[in-house]
Amino acid sequence: MTTPAVSNDVFRQMAADHIDLTNSHAHKSSIGEAGGALLQAATRYTAFTCAAQSADKTQFLAARKLNVDQLTAQFRELLLSHYDDFGDNYETYMK
Repeated sequence: MTTPAVSNDVFRQMAADHIDLTNSHAHKSSIGEAGGALLQAATRYTAFTCAAQSADKTQFLAARKLNVDQLTAQFRELLLSHYDDFGDNYETYMK
């Protein structure tokens, strides 16, 4: 699977689009349910991308621990960064 490179602006807009969709779902349910659905979709799509980038099932399964470890570390790093950002800007973001 070939992935085209996108600019930082396009990448940020893609993320914002996902957040906007999740916010629209939160109006129909709760932020916890909408966030859970987003997490479910993200993990499902991530497993798909790992499979799509593998030569075959054997390679996909052999890379399981490495992929999960790398993706978990990336998630943690991003979550900590965003958590700190919300801590620094809580009053502004939560208006």
